[in-house]
Parts: sequence; structure tokens; C-alpha cells
Amino acid sequence: MIEPEVAFSDLEKNIDLAEEFLKYCIQYCIVNNTDDLKFLDSRLADEEEKLKKENRSDMGLLERLQFVIENDFQRLTYREAIDVLKNSKPNKKKRFAYLIDGYGADLQSEHERYLVEKIYKKPVVITDYPKEIKAFYMRMNGDNQTVRAMDILFPTIGEIVGGSQREERLDKLKERMNEMDIDQKELWWYLETRKFGTCVHSGFGLGFERLIMFITGMKNIRDVIPFPRTPQNAEF
Repeated sequence: MIEPEVAFSDLEKNIDLAEEFLKYCIQYCIVNNTDDLKFLDSRLADEEEKLKKENRSDMGLLERLQFVIENDFQRLTYREAIDVLKNSKPNKKKRFAYLIDGYGADLQSEHERYLVEKIYKKPVVITDYPKEIKAFYMRMNGDNQTVRAMDILFPTIGEIVGGSQREERLDKLKERMNEMDIDQKELWWYLETRKFGTCVHSGFGLGFERLIMFITGMKNIRDVIPFPRTPQNAEF
């Protein structure tokens, strides 16, 4: 994971940073690894030819990379995303493996890809998730029901970045820990970082292998992990 943590940064600045970071990395590869990407683009096209028409990607590899660079990421709340998915044709016709009943559902990769590839046709950022499905350290919104979380969704792979604005208020942090039955004695060191006050801050985690998978067009994440951990491959 690549995990920046930024002082004096709220959720909006956090999203801006993540979007800019992703676009920079992809642009860098396009400029500095053109021949490699042309080869991988051709390789992916050959692979796609063997698939049934309905299973083929709408874009080639280079098109997909440009698609991310050239589009502003679509931003919507979790509640808005749920409404779109609940009323979608795949959900109504029960084509999703995990049907969306309503608010509180945990989004799966099929839902994330549907939003990116079929509805908005650009990378999507989903914010303001229900507190019940997110970590205790994410900052509570004023509604006391949602937290200042964000996920960035890409075509073909779904979630590539997850992050949030952190809870800087010690009393709110303790409340959430009590709600989630988290032992404060176990995390005393974390509470110490808030004890004398702290600044607004945010951060995110980028799945490095997922980014490499997206840039290279590889279908299996195992193909882009330099030192994979597989069953029975280590002596100890």
C-alpha cells in the first residue's frame, strides 16, 4: 500500500490529492514507457479477441489510461450511489450476484464497476459512508450517521483507493470506540495522539498492485506482485 497522511487536509483536499496522484502516475507511465504500453495494449487486444463479445472491454488499454487522465472524477455520496444501483436494470432483473436492497448495503466490485463503466463512464469517488461499515477513526459527519470516508473506483478493477478525513476530536473518537466495543486500553497510544489536540488531517491507501494491474492490463493481480505469498511456498 502507498499511504500518505496529510496535515491540514479535509476530505475534499484528500480527494483532490488522490485524483491528482493517480493521474500523475498514469501520465508518467505513458510518457516514459510508451513502447511497453503499446506492447501491452496489443497483447490485451489479442486476449480480448478470444472472449465472447459481451465479456470484452469497451476500451483498449491505452484508451483506458487516457480515459482516466482526461476525465474529472465523478463525485457522489454513498446514498446517491445506492439509489442509482437500487433502481438499475441489473438490480431489478436480479443480474447482480449481490442485490442492493437499500441504504446500508456494502458495495461489491460488481456494483463499483457498474457505476464506473455503465453509468458515469469515468472514475467515480464515493463519499459519506454509513458509520456502521467504516472504521472508528473516520471523522463523523454532522448527521451522526455517516463518516467522511471516500473510495475511488476505476474501470475493470473497482476500488483502487480508500481513505478518509480522520477524527481529530478526542471525545468523538472515544464515543466511536465505545460504540464499536473497541478496548481503549489496547489503543491508548492512538488516543495519546489526540490528547492535547491535533489539526484537521486526512489520508488514503492506494493499492499499488491494483494500480500496476490497471496500467498493464493484467487480468490477475498475482501477475503484478513481485514477491507473491502463495500456499506452501515458504519454509517457515
